[in-house]
Amino acid sequence: MYDLLKKLTKNSVFYTFANSIEAFSPFLLAIILTRTLIPDEYGVWVLFIALVTFLRPVVNLTIQDALRMHFYEMDDAQRARFIWSSLCLTTLCTLAVVAVTLAFSGPLSTALSFPAQWLVSVPLAAFLYAVFYFLLAYNQFAHNRRLFLALHVVQTAASLGIISYLVVAGWGWPGVVVGKIAGLSIGCIAGVFWLLKSLKFTDAFKQPPELGRLAKFGMIYLPSGMGLVAIPLTDRLIVTHILGLAENGLYGVAGLFGSAVFVVINGVVHAWMPWLFRSLPDWSVKRRQIMTVSLIFLGLLPVGGLVSYLVSSVFAPVIIGEKFDNAFHLIPWAIAGTVSMGFFFHNQAYLHFKKAILPMSLSSFTCIAANAILSYYGAIHYGLVGVFAATIAAFLIAALISASFIFPKYNSKLANA
Repeated sequence: MYDLLKKLTKNSVFYTFANSIEAFSPFLLAIILTRTLIPDEYGVWVLFIALVTFLRPVVNLTIQDALRMHFYEMDDAQRARFIWSSLCLTTLCTLAVVAVTLAFSGPLSTALSFPAQWLVSVPLAAFLYAVFYFLLAYNQFAHNRRLFLALHVVQTAASLGIISYLVVAGWGWPGVVVGKIAGLSIGCIAGVFWLLKSLKFTDAFKQPPELGRLAKFGMIYLPSGMGLVAIPLTDRLIVTHILGLAENGLYGVAGLFGSAVFVVINGVVHAWMPWLFRSLPDWSVKRRQIMTVSLIFLGLLPVGGLVSYLVSSVFAPVIIGEKFDNAFHLIPWAIAGTVSMGFFFHNQAYLHFKKAILPMSLSSFTCIAANAILSYYGAIHYGLVGVFAATIAAFLIAALISASFIFPKYNSKLANA
């Protein structure tokens, strides 16, 4: 057991470090942006990221999760065809979203409080993010750790460099958008180049893409894939319309510190899930081992949240400019929301292995709906604190619902189903 925990810890540290390269770039950007942009301008940038994050599962129908589910069931030829089909589906979905965006740019701009002339940049960035995270998922499960790390380094370095140059040159928030799109493009080009060297796509290109099968999976699974992205967008739209763009900027700054906790949680999940998926077929033999690892994971979540809060209380005044001082008291709420999301993440992984798409989607949809309702009334009565509290409650409710689905699927009779 000690050797297993040592190995998982080592892998968790690696993936946490790799993910932190991109995830901590907003902190480096915040040092510049909170001193060069006013809260309203920063609020537009935060809204852009929320819209892109929301659209990412829409333009690729969360196909990277299908890759994870079936990765160890496919040989290299099947993986090549799967990846080729996924890229075709993502491209078609993106073109459809772009068409809708162009056709309804006026109403969408009004509803989203986002400049109409920049709306097309949202699906473009969502497409690039979808491809980038699909490449990360492939390298994670293929155990290409060096390429996983290299992808983060290339994309983050390019994004930070271009964004910093454009913002200092006076481009304002549009410079941040253009720089992010350029950095993502460079990262995706590098990732595709490395992928073409590791897999042979000659036969895959000769076959028609399996669009129907992947689209069917994606449409059923979409609520589950939307769970983690619909909530930030819902919150930001509610904050923007009820409290204003400046408050959205404060929400985004506080959320940076919640994202720092997410980096660690995501790093642990990246190391844990491949091991979990290989171990669960031997549930009857490895049950105690699996449960021990899970309990340690769940126990460390609140501890990690507390440590993150103590660290943030020291570094937040250094990172955040004086114009955003009002975000300080929101940081513990943002961290607590991420910790509660970690409980939900944990439960969904077990359902993910069982390909329990409907239970995953149901619990995610409940999370989205609960958050929307609670955030609306929370914003009206308690401001930004009410919005963060609603997110905490929504994830905890969803975690309980997903837990209720786990037990029937992992009892002794169904363990080997």
